[in-house]
Amino acid sequence: MAYKEFISELQEKLEEKKQELGYNKMVFLEDGSTSTDVEELSVIRETNIKYHKTESDVLIGDYIILYQYKGKREQMCRFDCRQLYRKYEKGSWAAVWAQISSSIDSSRKFMELGIIDLIEKNEYDLLKDKLFIRPLNFNDHRYELKNHIYRSVGDMVLVLYILASDENNGKTHDVLSVKVPKSSVQAWGIDEEEVWENAMSNTYIMAPPRIYLNPMDLVNPPYHRGAFMALNSDITSISPLTVPTVTTTAQINGAIAMFYPGVMKRIAELFGDDYYIAFTGTSEARLHKKGTIQPRNILMRIKQMNKTFDPSEILSNKVYLYETANQELRQLEL
Repeated sequence: MAYKEFISELQEKLEEKKQELGYNKMVFLEDGSTSTDVEELSVIRETNIKYHKTESDVLIGDYIILYQYKGKREQMCRFDCRQLYRKYEKGSWAAVWAQISSSIDSSRKFMELGIIDLIEKNEYDLLKDKLFIRPLNFNDHRYELKNHIYRSVGDMVLVLYILASDENNGKTHDVLSVKVPKSSVQAWGIDEEEVWENAMSNTYIMAPPRIYLNPMDLVNPPYHRGAFMALNSDITSISPLTVPTVTTTAQINGAIAMFYPGVMKRIAELFGDDYYIAFTGTSEARLHKKGTIQPRNILMRIKQMNKTFDPSEILSNKVYLYETANQELRQLEL
């Protein structure tokens, strides 16, 4: 089936499945679309930023948007038609419906949880225990972060989020979250530093840091393994030739562990020296004691890994050095 024919048939099938899927309205936006309507133009801009990291009033690509409503609340699910077409070519219509159904279910659940209502009502006391911090690549998210709370670390950013739900059944781990707008923190009337410290504390509690000296330890490790920050930890030093992995017990967004209070300093004590950090994805960081490898070789490996990753999992394209003398993290220009 040709691409244009697929788009036409997709719209027909979506209309037939409207009640089954549980959406209220479908909109098709064609490549090159623009608009004089303020709301529609906003959707076009947001879509270009989300999918193409570009600010433009002219849509790049074809998209189908499914809207759900609950009272005055509107929730949208965007679908890149080219991406759906590739799924169709590889796995038939079943693969297409699996992605669409999953996205709609997540969107509906997010709307029903009422997190957006709490944000709009500025209910800090009800939200403060849900705050957490997530690491992202700055360049890939720079446009969408303009109106949100974050801190820069080299080519990375640590972003303030609100956790909507976190479900782990042992096979799948689903996390629903939303970035915190600057306007919300201003409306809370709470010092931003206090909000940030609270979020970092929550993140640590949700997902304590772990260091795994053997790559195989990353596969379903027992909770206590790698607990190097614990008072009675059995990890008292790290061999110079070991390349440990730092993550969290949850492993999702596990690279945040490097930014927990005291973690970088403790690792320097375990190595007994400065060390290089390769953020090999949002879920982890790998460490090399200084002097055991050339940083350019580390950079080459990072770039090779990033070529194979899902773009959403890429965290950094740089090598970092932790220096014990000044207890600082420094991005290397190689």
